[in-house]
Amino acid sequence: RDDLFELGAYAVERGIRTVISTNGTLLRLTLNKHNVEDLSAILDLLREEGIPRACFYHLVYAGRGRRMQEDDLTPEETRAAVDLVFDQAVAFHRDGVEIEILTVDNHADGPYLLCRVQREQPRRYEEVLALLRANGGNASGIGIAAVDHLGDVHADQFWQHYSFGNVRQRPFGEIWTDTSDPLMAGLKDRKPLLKGRCARCRYLDLCNGNFRVRAEAVYGDVWAPDPACYLTDEEIGR
Repeated sequence: RDDLFELGAYAVERGIRTVISTNGTLLRLTLNKHNVEDLSAILDLLREEGIPRACFYHLVYAGRGRRMQEDDLTPEETRAAVDLVFDQAVAFHRDGVEIEILTVDNHADGPYLLCRVQREQPRRYEEVLALLRANGGNASGIGIAAVDHLGDVHADQFWQHYSFGNVRQRPFGEIWTDTSDPLMAGLKDRKPLLKGRCARCRYLDLCNGNFRVRAEAVYGDVWAPDPACYLTDEEIGR
């Protein structure tokens, strides 16, 4: 649209961090049982082609993703895939290959990386811990919002089935700070509401309960544990 930059400038004036993502043809990878065997070859391709940035997404059970729950990786498969990504990221850095590697949509990755750092690079433990604390984990309903093409406001892009209001009827700021909506209030202060492993986890401050929409999809309870968390009971300290 012609007013794109005008809208972006206005968002910046209002204190919103504003970025533009390419709408070009992208190669994207959401890890699942059908492609995880290709992960090693994809990582090799990054090196061979000098691709500067790669994102590896975990599956979120929302929208069409709800139909793929059975295709998700087991905790053991997820750990193996994440280990491979981490190992290759270390190798890229060691070899002077400038590739930015991201894992996305599972905040258990942070604590899992921290556990590895504690074992393998203990001198960097406090540094990594500080970075994870600064990140704060899942920010759905807090620092992340999704406004769809109709103006409906959602907690993030995965909450399309639940709207907090419409920006054509109420200002975004008014909608986003209205904690009379129980989901909005809960997402903004979720820790007292979390159940099971999440409530007891020593890393709760780092992941912030992970994705609530996955818990809802599997258990019908927004505050149940995220079923995609692959940390062991020993790792979470309970």
